[in-house]
Amino acid sequence: MPLFFFVKPDGMRLIDRADQVGNERANIFVFLFDTFSAQHISLYGYSRETTPNLTRFAERANVYHRHYASSNFTTTGTASLLTGNLPWTHRALGHAGLVSKELLNMNLFHLIGDSYNRVGFSQNLWADILLEQFEKSIDQHLNPTDFSLISSVTYANHLNSHISLEIFREFDDFLLQNFDKPGSLIFSFLEDFDFALKYKKTWDMFADQYPRGIPNLPKYNIAFLLEQVFDGIMAQITQIAKPAFAYFHLYSPHEPYHPHRDFVGIFDDDWKPTSKKPHPLVPNGFPDEALIILRRQYDEYIANVDAEFGRLLDFLDSTGYLENSYIVLTSDHGQAFERGLHGHTTELLYEPLIKVPLLISSPSQKERKDFHVPTSCIDLLPTLLKISDQSINGCEGLVLPGFGGQENEDRPIFSMVAKTNPVYAPLTKATVAMIKGDYKLIWYGDYPDYRNVYELYNLEDDPEEMNDLYDSRSSLSQFLQKELQGNLEKFDKYKRPNS
Repeated sequence: MPLFFFVKPDGMRLIDRADQVGNERANIFVFLFDTFSAQHISLYGYSRETTPNLTRFAERANVYHRHYASSNFTTTGTASLLTGNLPWTHRALGHAGLVSKELLNMNLFHLIGDSYNRVGFSQNLWADILLEQFEKSIDQHLNPTDFSLISSVTYANHLNSHISLEIFREFDDFLLQNFDKPGSLIFSFLEDFDFALKYKKTWDMFADQYPRGIPNLPKYNIAFLLEQVFDGIMAQITQIAKPAFAYFHLYSPHEPYHPHRDFVGIFDDDWKPTSKKPHPLVPNGFPDEALIILRRQYDEYIANVDAEFGRLLDFLDSTGYLENSYIVLTSDHGQAFERGLHGHTTELLYEPLIKVPLLISSPSQKERKDFHVPTSCIDLLPTLLKISDQSINGCEGLVLPGFGGQENEDRPIFSMVAKTNPVYAPLTKATVAMIKGDYKLIWYGDYPDYRNVYELYNLEDDPEEMNDLYDSRSSLSQFLQKELQGNLEKFDKYKRPNS
């Protein structure tokens, strides 16, 4: 008996391959894998062979080697990707943050236009809040629980109005800026208990296949099988009328790391990463021994996700979609297993947290093209607008090299985190990283016991960010510091103190 039922979306018609091949305007499919650090991808030089299928895809794609998320967690990073603007502009700063009202129509779904059949899906509920905000420009907004195995979540109906979003924003801005569960006021103990019972019963059915547990969103009462999610997405793709624009935000390889049994233990080796002393902003962190184990489990889960992506790639090839579609693969942020930190809920902005994959395959592309200049997630929106012949106005991103943009080594790339900074106030309780050429400057703002601290690294000579050059390279440090703070003063929407 099937474990889920796929329902044809309202207003969408089933199409066949011949209908696709005759399409004059190419489809665009964006696949975002949550918490996917470029530092763990063998395509980018990682020592473990985690992503053979991604490497296979790269042979017919543009590969961006120094691509950065705008933040280290989902809401802010996804808001930047979908609006083409940095956090200091869109202001979706907290976990439940929303894009500024004046930027409501500055989103990829709206700008790409209604000549496309636009589909949005996010398993991650934080990103789905943004899709709710942009819903008027989305022809088919799928529920986060679609393609799930079990769910007790009532999320589908609790954010379905403009009024609800406004109330949610006020709650996020002024009352509790860093809470854990979207819509948590309506989640009851009984619902959590009900899900726990369902999860236990279902895991018993699949324990031999998933020895560590079924993949799940542990705080949000959703559990799924990875292969089932990909099957659902493939079925969905075949039902979108031409030309299609679809954004698929998948939760994996976000923790918990629950791969299929075929991937458990595949990296039981003696390899150990570079040991790094705990950071002052990570008190009571994980010991190196624990981080090594967690890293290995993450790598296993990435390999599982890569295998499923391989199935998706084969599907896109056999059905002809690779011949008439742009295929984008990227992530919203990375994951860290260093300096005492496991995860990405942090004020830190080191490479494992913000350096993410970006690969874009054009219709019928047959060769690989590599780009090594720094690029930003805000560049995806203007690039997709360019290839879809739409006008590009009002965004901070630039068209990517390979699609008409310039390779500019001197362009500053910014990433920032300000989850506890009030939305309508200057970015002072924040961390900001600026990558320029080979150098990366990090500024830590108004944190107790770590206030107004700078770190400087040469990423070419020191990719592990072990040697802080801020004090020893004073002239360079002051030059980059002036540029970073000058950009904050210029672009931060709210007046900064003493400015």
